[in-house]
Amino acid sequence: MKKVLLVIVLLIIISLISYAFLGGFKSIEKTVEDNPVIRIAGTEYAGKVGSDSLQMLFMESKDLVESEETATSIAIVYYGEADSKSGAVQNFIGVVIGDEPIYQIPDNWEIKTFKKNKSVKGCIEANVLAMPTPEDMLEELKLYAEEQSLATDSIFIEYYPGPNQLCVELLGKE
Repeated sequence: MKKVLLVIVLLIIISLISYAFLGGFKSIEKTVEDNPVIRIAGTEYAGKVGSDSLQMLFMESKDLVESEETATSIAIVYYGEADSKSGAVQNFIGVVIGDEPIYQIPDNWEIKTFKKNKSVKGCIEANVLAMPTPEDMLEELKLYAEEQSLATDSIFIEYYPGPNQLCVELLGKE
């Protein structure tokens, strides 16, 4: 009995050390952004979260980030949260761009600019195995916006600036 308990305790300790090493105990860095202007080259998507077509758009965006200097990160704009019953979403998916021209933009893509007076942004760098989900980050940002007395819109943006980086930006209401 003592050996089993010792093995269980050792497994828990090893798991906690591994989780910490992967960045699981890191907190989300939250900021209030003044006058954010976000330019995204991308395409509209309406469908279910996790679908093959959404994955293909994500991979197309990833390839563009790797090949274009002006494409800084993959971005997914959510025009509200996913439907809880069907999982349906309305997104604009693509890449964040600066003011410089983007040369390899796919034919069916367009450039959209999102401007607000304020937004709340949260970022974390951790291994994907230990990173919070975008939904968890969104909930934390809503609470932070409430603490900052900032009214928020239903539009939020997920950014993937690097392989172990995730940012979520919740836009403020006008």
